[in-house]
Amino acid sequence: MLSEKKIKLMIRLADYEQNQGKMDLERTKYFKLDYIRYQILKTLVCVTGAVFLVIVLIGMYYMEFIITNALELDYAGMAKYVLVLYILLLCLFSFVTVSVSSIRYEASKNRVKEYYSTLQDLLAYYEEEEGVREESALW
Repeated sequence: MLSEKKIKLMIRLADYEQNQGKMDLERTKYFKLDYIRYQILKTLVCVTGAVFLVIVLIGMYYMEFIITNALELDYAGMAKYVLVLYILLLCLFSFVTVSVSSIRYEASKNRVKEYYSTLQDLLAYYEEEEGVREESALW
C-alpha cells in the first residue's frame, strides 16, 4: 500500500543517494585516519608534480642565462633553495589537507548516519506494514 510517509522517505533516500550520497558513502568506506592519509598521499604527489613543472618552466624561461653561465652558477645553493621551498610547500599543503579532509569526513559521516537512520525508519515502516498484512490475512 502506498502512503505519503513511505513515499517521502523513499524520495529523501533516493535524492541523497543520487547527489551527495555518492561522495559521502565513498568517503566513509574508509576509517578516518586512512581517508586522511590517502588525501595526504594525493597532495604529496600533486605538490611534487607542481614543483617539478614550475622548476622546468623557470628553467626554460631562463634557458639562455643558464646556458651562458652554466659553469659559474651555484647549483648547490639553488638546490638547497628549491628543497627548502619544496619542504615548506609540502608542510603547508599537508596541513591544509588534514584540516579540510577531517572536516569533510566528519560532515560525510554525520550525513551517512542520518541516511542510515532514515533507512531504518523506512524498514520499520515496511515491517509494520507487513505485520498489518499478516493480521488481516489471519482474519
